[in-house]
Amino acid sequence: MKRNIATMSTALGTVAIMALAGCSAGSTPTIAGCEDGVTELSVLRAENNSPTDEQLDAYTAANKCVIFTVDEVPFGNLAAKIAVLAPSSNPPDIVGFDAPSTASYASQGFLLPLDDYLPDGWFDDVTSATLTENSWDGQVYSPGNEQDTLSLYFNKELTDAAGITPPTSLDTAWTWPEAQAAMLTCQASATEAAGSTVYGLAPSRLGDGTPGTSYRDQLFLRSMGDPTAPESSSAYKTFYAISDDGTTVDGWLNTPEAIEGATFYQNLFEGPDAVTSKTGLPNALIDGKACFDLEVSSNATTLTNAGVDFGVSPTPYLVTPVVHTGAVTFGVTARSNNAEAAATAVVAMDTGDQYLEWVENNLRIPVLVSTTEALPSLSEAPLNIPVQEIQEWGVPRPPGPHFDAYDLYVTAALKNIAYGADPKTELDQAVAKLDPILSK
Repeated sequence: MKRNIATMSTALGTVAIMALAGCSAGSTPTIAGCEDGVTELSVLRAENNSPTDEQLDAYTAANKCVIFTVDEVPFGNLAAKIAVLAPSSNPPDIVGFDAPSTASYASQGFLLPLDDYLPDGWFDDVTSATLTENSWDGQVYSPGNEQDTLSLYFNKELTDAAGITPPTSLDTAWTWPEAQAAMLTCQASATEAAGSTVYGLAPSRLGDGTPGTSYRDQLFLRSMGDPTAPESSSAYKTFYAISDDGTTVDGWLNTPEAIEGATFYQNLFEGPDAVTSKTGLPNALIDGKACFDLEVSSNATTLTNAGVDFGVSPTPYLVTPVVHTGAVTFGVTARSNNAEAAATAVVAMDTGDQYLEWVENNLRIPVLVSTTEALPSLSEAPLNIPVQEIQEWGVPRPPGPHFDAYDLYVTAALKNIAYGADPKTELDQAVAKLDPILSK
């Protein structure tokens, strides 16, 4: 609702400018001092996502001859909306999208490369995961807007009552067996105290709110691998989960190690050591219905606003510590009629003083090392853990021009595994569906 109101205010602001300038709706207004005219940039974004009204308004405040009109859709509808607009003759000038989809959109010619607009020193400043996610074929298609990753949040009232002290540094992070043991202890303690079921681990709220989302649950598979192992080894292939050239997942997604990781993941839902639910339970950590929750960094603000006494622990691991990076970003469409103005605006919103101010005001994890270092709050709880995870453990989701298909089939396999399907069968079936697509 708040985002809808913000969108209405943006639209009303544009109408007000037109009225003051004596312009009719649908025409670009005239603004005093803009002798070369006013540039109107169209923006497509997901609800509650960037580029936000705050970012757009800040740019217009510094560049009064550039205004924005905004079209936004629910996040779940964004990819479908982009698919409709991509081949059209009138795409938006600026578009928000999920960073792992960069390669897909760039390879289809939908996005404009931005290398020529990036400021000096940017390549030395940007985090490696961001550069990988937002590039395709040696060119950058978005500066990146923010980073995100998962951390293990815990309800201190419940963990304290169970006598559990979760680790709060990367070098003392739990392995998943250690985490599961703690969750079982807290689950038993909290359930007895409440007189009703309290889970050790909250059900996922990511994706459609059911198990399987690759952003969270594929970590169980990749963590069984080792990026330092010989490149021909299954340990190396397990960690990367797709071939180096992006053309196959056979022997990468369905390795013995990946199957072992998927089996452990399944045991969180099945059997005597189950610690979580197969069905959704919104706000479980807030409501005291779960002891722990694997959530993104914005969860810290949510819990703070809800008045929950919480802590943040590193994401547990099996063999190798690993977290997925990536968040919504934005770029410029290749066929924009205002490509230069749009590119200039996008880069300005994601670099320099405007970017620093936005990150600080909104408690986001920046994509630039210099911005991180300039904000002391990012080296303190609760955001220090996700910041360190991104810097030391963070990897993009397996990138490539067919990411959407990869994400779809991996998520489906993990969902079925959580519901009790055989891990090897599910991963082999995902490979059989994906390889013909990846090899095109």
